[in-house]
Amino acid sequence: MSRTARPSRVDEAVDSLTARIVDGDWPVGEALPGQWELAEIMHVSRLTVREAVKELAAKGMVEVQPGNGTFVRPHTEWTDLAAVSAMQTRETGGRQVALSLIEVRRMIEVGSAGLAATRRTAQDLAAMAVTLADLAAAHAAGDVHAFVAADLAFHLGVLSACDNPFLPVVYDPLQQAMASGRAQTSAVEAIRAHALEHHRAILTAIEAGDAAGAAAAMDAHMDQTAQDLLTYVLGGGRA
Repeated sequence: MSRTARPSRVDEAVDSLTARIVDGDWPVGEALPGQWELAEIMHVSRLTVREAVKELAAKGMVEVQPGNGTFVRPHTEWTDLAAVSAMQTRETGGRQVALSLIEVRRMIEVGSAGLAATRRTAQDLAAMAVTLADLAAAHAAGDVHAFVAADLAFHLGVLSACDNPFLPVVYDPLQQAMASGRAQTSAVEAIRAHALEHHRAILTAIEAGDAAGAAAAMDAHMDQTAQDLLTYVLGGGRA
């Protein structure tokens, strides 16, 4: 729910309200306190509360009923991935959420790798080669922050090579939801080594224009990601 840029007062209010809803302060179907009361609780202006509530409504988290109040909507109707992830973590635990996010990644990225192999340009290949080199250098240096940055850049490069403007838009909230988990997994040297090997295989297939091979390489990378998560971070053996 946090943002990479410095949050505004409205952003902070949205995050605060979201956290309290996720924590169950106001269960599904229950009304939030009035705007004046919320303003006092959060030490912000009523205008800030009003704008924050508008954002929550836009995300499907609350329903504003004029004259009656603002009510928490069922979790199945929420459209904010970070909020859904936080709620699912609270209800089912981080292990299941992490594996579910990998499932969604697999659905998007396996097909994207295959498409990238048929549409990539020389510029796309050069950009992915640079990020792969950055990935290798960060792994060798044990620089987790740089490794995560290069990892994200590589996958965005694959999406970009698909030449489909909708893919980055669909993928962005998923990437944000996985950000903290990626830093955790990349801190493990063995996971970095496995990931580097798989990224090399993906790029090799894309360079060769091998759609089936690129898709298979990305699928194997998703298998590796899930298995390494279970083995080194979450525990619990094979997926």
